[in-house]
Amino acid sequence: MFKKISVITALILFVSSNCFAAPVGNTSDPKVPYGPGISNMQASGFGALKLGIDVDCIFERKLDGDEAVTEADLEGQMYLLRLGYTIADRIEPYLKLGVSHLKTGWTQNSTDIRARGENALAVGFGAKALLFEIPEHKVRFTLDGQYLYTDSDIEEAGVGVLGRTVSSTEFKITQWQFTAVVSKEFVLNSNGSNSADLYSLIPYIGIGFIDSENEVEFTYSGTEYSMDATGNENKFLLITGCDLTSPENIALSLEGRWVGETAVSTGCTLKF
Repeated sequence: MFKKISVITALILFVSSNCFAAPVGNTSDPKVPYGPGISNMQASGFGALKLGIDVDCIFERKLDGDEAVTEADLEGQMYLLRLGYTIADRIEPYLKLGVSHLKTGWTQNSTDIRARGENALAVGFGAKALLFEIPEHKVRFTLDGQYLYTDSDIEEAGVGVLGRTVSSTEFKITQWQFTAVVSKEFVLNSNGSNSADLYSLIPYIGIGFIDSENEVEFTYSGTEYSMDATGNENKFLLITGCDLTSPENIALSLEGRWVGETAVSTGCTLKF
């Protein structure tokens, strides 16, 4: 079993890092995955620990700033470990810790500006809750809320068409997100009598609110270029995704986020 877990985890990391294919939790509800846990912590009656690996690729997030900043956007990748604690298969608070690699661009006083942040520590926290379910139809309604923060220096900056040596740099992103998701489970091995022994496919769809505060600035030749406290241009979020569960305490996830941003993420969750 541990060999299979290692192979699946390594495959997820390899594909994600090489294809940028790639959270918001990254499983649709606290019940997933179904197994008792690798170390059977759920038997203690205090809930189970979950360890997740999420790889997030933001292709485009349009930003809205003051009148001096136009055509602002953000893109890049985040690689996050997620530690969750499940309470009664209903509530799952979690922490996130990882690395961000983001870049942004904007137009300031008719000059095109771009900046790439260094690899930086990203931290966050959140919680998901199973509101209610319809067991006979395997339909569930879930809420998720989370906060994420990363702060780095600027690795590379450009003013106009040329790269520049800059000083007094800042690249700070603060993000919060709230979503409501409905999922429908399809059991792949219908002869399974124990829910912990089932292979399931769980597609889901949801809507949400996403916003961020983006503070990026640097100084070049005595002139300060700044994208100060810009937020998402469109704060509405559409989520589509799918979980694949196995009886060996594993869930694999693929998720897309649209409208408020264009992003794709993939994840692997292990239950202990």
